[in-house]
Amino acid sequence: MNRNQAIIASLCYFSVFIAPIIVPIVAYFVVNEKETKRHAIRSLISHIVPFVGWLVLFIAFLGGAVAVDGDSLLPVFVIIAGAVIYFLVVIGIIIWNVIQGIKVLRAA
Repeated sequence: MNRNQAIIASLCYFSVFIAPIIVPIVAYFVVNEKETKRHAIRSLISHIVPFVGWLVLFIAFLGGAVAVDGDSLLPVFVIIAGAVIYFLVVIGIIIWNVIQGIKVLRAA
């Protein structure tokens, strides 16, 4: 992978801060090199995971709001625990993207 391709691949990972889903999709369709496309797909998947997790948490929140029957705080604790786990996963994914972006740049 040449230097320009490495920069594009690393931008796919670093786009988690700017345009998480758009940059990897554009890079995948614009670039012709197989290795850069692989990095674009990997970063796209890592950008989609937090969105899917957010949907699950939102659905759990709606279900918990409906299930609250006055005396039970269990749905509230489940939602809070889910939110904490979600944010830890998101932080882990962001760190993973930064590490992968740096690795790609160093390899070039």
